[in-house]
Amino acid sequence: MKKLFIIPLSIILASCAAPTRTDTDEFFVVDSGNIATDKIPYFIDCLTDGFNKAHSGLANFEVRQSIRATGYRIETYTGSLNYLLVSADVFNDGKVVLNESSAAGWINTKGEKDTFSTCLLNFNKLED
Repeated sequence: MKKLFIIPLSIILASCAAPTRTDTDEFFVVDSGNIATDKIPYFIDCLTDGFNKAHSGLANFEVRQSIRATGYRIETYTGSLNYLLVSADVFNDGKVVLNESSAAGWINTKGEKDTFSTCLLNFNKLED
């Protein structure tokens, strides 16, 4: 009977150990660029839609969007363990950065990376 509780308890404790964006040493920049400031809402929609499509319906993933003091943040979490996998910052000045968590090492985040690259290409700010 005790063994039945060990596995769920282990999962719960492991999810508590997942890094958050305040753990700066647990994230690394995957891609970055600049977009025109008037295209920020469209870039955010592009990321949100693409992140939502990045994983098949067989697994539980959740995309969250939040407003920050300096812009917006779009993130993908595993739904069941609540691990933060990727986090995209879209700053009010048009700078955009995609970060990947060390916790994503065993999960395929190619969909989010491809989405970010595609959205950046579509809304890239041309240098003057």
